[in-house]
Amino acid sequence: MKLKLTLRFSIAFMMCTFVLHEAHELVHTSVGRLICGCWGLRDFNAWQLCNGCGEQKPYAIIATFAGPLFTYIMLWIGALLIGNTKTASQNAMGFSLLFANKPFARIFTAATGGGDEVSGLNFLLKNHMLAWIIGFTIVILITIIPLYKAFNLIENKYRTGWFILFLVGPMLIEWIVIFGLMNTLLKQGVLSNYWILGSPVLVTAWTMLTLIAFTITRKYIYALNVNYTLM
Repeated sequence: MKLKLTLRFSIAFMMCTFVLHEAHELVHTSVGRLICGCWGLRDFNAWQLCNGCGEQKPYAIIATFAGPLFTYIMLWIGALLIGNTKTASQNAMGFSLLFANKPFARIFTAATGGGDEVSGLNFLLKNHMLAWIIGFTIVILITIIPLYKAFNLIENKYRTGWFILFLVGPMLIEWIVIFGLMNTLLKQGVLSNYWILGSPVLVTAWTMLTLIAFTITRKYIYALNVNYTLM
Protein backbone atom coordinates (compact mmCIF):
# COMPACT_ATOMS: atom_id res chain seq x y z
CA MET A 1 0.00 0.00 0.00
CA LYS A 2 1.39 3.39 -1.01
CA LEU A 3 0.57 5.99 1.62
CA LYS A 4 -0.60 9.53 1.02
CA LEU A 5 -0.84 11.72 4.11
CA THR A 6 -3.38 14.53 3.66
CA LEU A 7 -4.97 16.99 6.06
CA ARG A 8 -8.40 15.41 5.59
CA PHE A 9 -7.05 11.94 6.33
CA SER A 10 -5.12 13.21 9.36
CA ILE A 11 -8.26 14.76 10.86
CA ALA A 12 -10.32 11.62 10.24
CA PHE A 13 -7.58 9.39 11.65
CA MET A 14 -7.16 11.42 14.84
CA MET A 15 -10.94 11.58 15.36
CA CYS A 16 -10.97 7.79 15.05
CA THR A 17 -8.13 7.61 17.59
CA PHE A 18 -9.97 9.85 20.06
CA VAL A 19 -13.23 7.90 19.65
CA LEU A 20 -11.48 4.61 20.29
CA HIS A 21 -9.76 6.09 23.35
CA GLU A 22 -13.15 7.07 24.77
CA ALA A 23 -14.61 3.67 23.88
CA HIS A 24 -11.76 2.00 25.77
CA GLU A 25 -12.52 4.05 28.89
CA LEU A 26 -16.27 3.51 28.58
CA VAL A 27 -15.75 -0.25 28.39
CA HIS A 28 -13.86 -0.04 31.69
CA THR A 29 -16.57 1.95 33.45
CA SER A 30 -19.50 0.12 31.86
CA VAL A 31 -18.22 -3.29 32.98
CA GLY A 32 -17.62 -1.76 36.40
CA ARG A 33 -21.22 -0.55 36.40
CA LEU A 34 -22.53 -4.00 35.49
CA ILE A 35 -20.56 -5.63 38.30
CA CYS A 36 -20.94 -3.00 41.00
CA GLY A 37 -24.41 -1.65 40.23
CA CYS A 38 -23.18 1.96 40.23
CA TRP A 39 -20.93 4.18 38.15
CA GLY A 40 -17.39 4.93 39.22
CA LEU A 41 -15.97 8.36 38.51
CA ARG A 42 -13.50 9.05 35.70
CA ASP A 43 -11.63 11.76 33.84
CA PHE A 44 -10.04 11.55 30.39
CA ASN A 45 -7.62 8.73 31.19
CA ALA A 46 -8.22 7.51 34.75
CA TRP A 47 -11.26 5.71 36.11
CA GLN A 48 -12.34 3.95 39.28
CA LEU A 49 -15.01 1.64 40.60
CA CYS A 50 -17.73 3.14 42.75
CA ASN A 51 -16.97 3.34 46.47
CA GLY A 52 -16.51 -0.01 48.21
CA CYS A 53 -17.07 -2.19 45.15
CA GLY A 54 -13.47 -3.37 44.83
CA GLU A 55 -13.42 -4.57 48.44
CA GLN A 56 -16.87 -6.19 48.31
CA LYS A 57 -16.45 -7.75 44.87
CA PRO A 58 -12.79 -8.58 44.12
CA TYR A 59 -13.83 -10.03 40.77
CA ALA A 60 -14.56 -6.46 39.69
CA ILE A 61 -10.93 -6.57 38.52
CA ILE A 62 -12.56 -7.84 35.31
CA ALA A 63 -13.30 -4.19 34.52
CA THR A 64 -9.56 -3.48 34.43
CA PHE A 65 -8.95 -6.11 31.76
CA ALA A 66 -12.10 -5.24 29.78
CA GLY A 67 -10.63 -2.02 28.37
CA PRO A 68 -7.50 -3.53 26.80
CA LEU A 69 -9.51 -6.57 25.66
CA PHE A 70 -11.74 -4.23 23.66
CA THR A 71 -8.70 -2.44 22.26
CA TYR A 72 -7.02 -5.69 21.20
CA ILE A 73 -10.19 -6.88 19.49
CA MET A 74 -10.41 -3.65 17.51
CA LEU A 75 -6.69 -3.81 16.73
CA TRP A 76 -7.01 -7.33 15.38
CA ILE A 77 -10.07 -6.40 13.32
CA GLY A 78 -7.82 -3.82 11.71
CA ALA A 79 -5.10 -6.41 11.18
CA LEU A 80 -7.56 -8.79 9.51
CA LEU A 81 -8.56 -6.07 7.06
CA ILE A 82 -5.04 -5.59 5.72
CA GLY A 83 -3.19 -7.80 3.28
CA ASN A 84 -2.27 -8.20 -0.36
CA THR A 85 -5.56 -9.95 -1.08
CA LYS A 86 -7.67 -7.15 0.40
CA THR A 87 -9.11 -4.18 -1.48
CA ALA A 88 -7.48 -0.76 -1.34
CA SER A 89 -10.27 0.54 0.89
CA GLN A 90 -9.98 -2.42 3.27
CA ASN A 91 -6.23 -1.89 3.55
CA ALA A 92 -6.66 1.80 4.31
CA MET A 93 -9.32 1.19 6.94
CA GLY A 94 -7.52 -1.77 8.49
CA PHE A 95 -4.20 0.05 8.64
CA SER A 96 -5.86 3.10 10.21
CA LEU A 97 -7.91 1.09 12.68
CA LEU A 98 -4.84 -0.86 13.78
CA PHE A 99 -2.79 2.23 14.57
CA ALA A 100 -5.73 4.27 15.92
CA ASN A 101 -5.83 1.75 18.76
CA LYS A 102 -2.29 2.84 19.67
CA PRO A 103 -0.49 -0.51 20.00
CA PHE A 104 2.70 1.31 20.97
CA ALA A 105 0.92 2.87 23.95
CA ARG A 106 0.04 -0.61 25.19
CA ILE A 107 3.64 -1.75 24.67
CA PHE A 108 5.14 1.36 26.27
CA THR A 109 2.97 1.36 29.39
CA ALA A 110 3.49 -2.37 29.93
CA ALA A 111 7.25 -1.99 29.39
CA THR A 112 7.40 0.73 32.04
CA GLY A 113 5.51 -1.40 34.55
CA GLY A 114 2.16 0.30 34.20
CA GLY A 115 -0.98 0.00 32.13
CA ASP A 116 -4.12 -2.04 32.62
CA GLU A 117 -2.46 -5.35 31.85
CA VAL A 118 0.34 -5.13 34.42
CA SER A 119 -1.82 -3.39 37.03
CA GLY A 120 -4.55 -6.01 36.75
CA LEU A 121 -2.10 -8.90 36.94
CA ASN A 122 -0.35 -7.31 39.90
CA PHE A 123 -3.68 -7.18 41.74
CA LEU A 124 -4.17 -10.89 41.10
CA LEU A 125 -0.60 -12.09 41.64
CA LYS A 126 0.53 -9.66 44.37
CA ASN A 127 3.94 -9.68 42.67
CA HIS A 128 4.77 -6.69 40.50
CA MET A 129 7.85 -8.19 38.87
CA LEU A 130 5.98 -11.33 37.83
CA ALA A 131 3.01 -9.25 36.71
CA TRP A 132 5.34 -7.06 34.62
CA ILE A 133 7.01 -10.05 32.95
CA ILE A 134 3.71 -11.77 32.14
CA GLY A 135 1.89 -8.58 31.18
CA PHE A 136 4.63 -7.28 28.90
CA THR A 137 5.00 -10.69 27.23
CA ILE A 138 1.25 -10.89 26.59
CA VAL A 139 1.17 -7.40 25.07
CA ILE A 140 4.07 -8.20 22.73
CA LEU A 141 2.52 -11.49 21.65
CA ILE A 142 -0.83 -9.83 20.90
CA THR A 143 0.57 -6.87 18.97
CA ILE A 144 3.56 -8.28 17.10
CA ILE A 145 1.66 -9.99 14.26
CA PRO A 146 -0.63 -7.01 13.49
CA LEU A 147 2.37 -4.67 13.52
CA TYR A 148 4.34 -7.02 11.27
CA LYS A 149 1.44 -7.13 8.81
CA ALA A 150 1.14 -3.36 8.83
CA PHE A 151 4.87 -2.89 8.25
CA ASN A 152 4.91 -5.29 5.31
CA LEU A 153 1.90 -3.57 3.74
CA ILE A 154 3.73 -0.26 3.34
CA GLU A 155 5.23 0.09 -0.14
CA ASN A 156 6.73 3.57 0.21
CA LYS A 157 10.48 4.07 -0.08
CA TYR A 158 10.71 5.26 3.51
CA ARG A 159 8.79 2.32 4.94
CA THR A 160 10.44 2.42 8.36
CA GLY A 161 9.81 6.14 8.75
CA TRP A 162 6.12 5.79 7.87
CA PHE A 163 5.79 2.87 10.27
CA ILE A 164 7.36 4.79 13.16
CA LEU A 165 5.16 7.82 12.40
CA PHE A 166 1.96 5.79 12.71
CA LEU A 167 3.29 3.76 15.62
CA VAL A 168 4.37 6.66 17.84
CA GLY A 169 2.50 9.67 16.45
CA PRO A 170 -1.02 8.88 17.72
CA MET A 171 0.25 8.28 21.25
CA LEU A 172 2.17 11.57 21.31
CA ILE A 173 -0.80 13.55 19.99
CA GLU A 174 -3.06 11.88 22.54
CA TRP A 175 -0.68 12.85 25.34
CA ILE A 176 -0.77 16.47 24.21
CA VAL A 177 -4.50 16.77 23.52
CA ILE A 178 -6.05 14.38 26.06
CA PHE A 179 -3.63 14.21 28.95
CA GLY A 180 -2.27 17.71 28.50
CA LEU A 181 -5.04 20.00 27.29
CA MET A 182 -8.33 18.27 28.14
CA ASN A 183 -7.36 16.97 31.60
CA THR A 184 -5.89 20.37 32.42
CA LEU A 185 -9.18 22.06 31.54
CA LEU A 186 -10.98 19.51 33.71
CA LYS A 187 -8.69 20.17 36.67
CA GLN A 188 -9.31 23.88 36.26
CA GLY A 189 -13.03 23.25 36.70
CA VAL A 190 -14.19 23.61 33.10
CA LEU A 191 -17.45 21.62 32.82
CA SER A 192 -16.11 19.41 35.60
CA ASN A 193 -19.41 18.55 37.27
CA TYR A 194 -20.27 14.86 37.04
CA TRP A 195 -23.51 13.74 35.48
CA ILE A 196 -24.17 10.69 33.28
CA LEU A 197 -22.03 7.52 33.18
CA GLY A 198 -19.82 8.79 36.00
CA SER A 199 -18.28 11.30 33.60
CA PRO A 200 -17.78 15.06 33.87
CA VAL A 201 -19.76 17.12 31.36
CA LEU A 202 -16.52 18.00 29.55
CA VAL A 203 -15.71 14.33 28.95
CA THR A 204 -19.17 13.62 27.56
CA ALA A 205 -19.09 16.74 25.38
CA TRP A 206 -15.67 15.72 24.03
CA THR A 207 -16.89 12.18 23.34
CA MET A 208 -19.89 13.43 21.38
CA LEU A 209 -17.84 16.00 19.48
CA THR A 210 -15.20 13.50 18.37
CA LEU A 211 -17.84 10.92 17.46
CA ILE A 212 -19.71 13.42 15.29
CA ALA A 213 -16.46 14.62 13.71
CA PHE A 214 -15.40 11.06 12.89
CA THR A 215 -18.82 10.24 11.46
CA ILE A 216 -18.50 13.22 9.12
CA THR A 217 -14.87 12.62 8.12
CA ARG A 218 -14.60 8.83 8.19
CA LYS A 219 -14.72 8.54 4.38
CA TYR A 220 -11.38 10.33 4.22
CA ILE A 221 -9.73 7.38 5.97
CA TYR A 222 -9.69 5.70 2.56
CA ALA A 223 -7.66 8.57 1.10
CA LEU A 224 -4.60 7.17 2.89
CA ASN A 225 -4.13 4.65 0.08
CA VAL A 226 -3.18 6.27 -3.23
CA ASN A 227 -4.58 3.20 -4.98
CA TYR A 228 -8.08 4.08 -3.80
CA THR A 229 -10.16 6.67 -5.60
CA LEU A 230 -12.23 8.67 -3.11
CA MET A 231 -15.79 9.00 -4.39
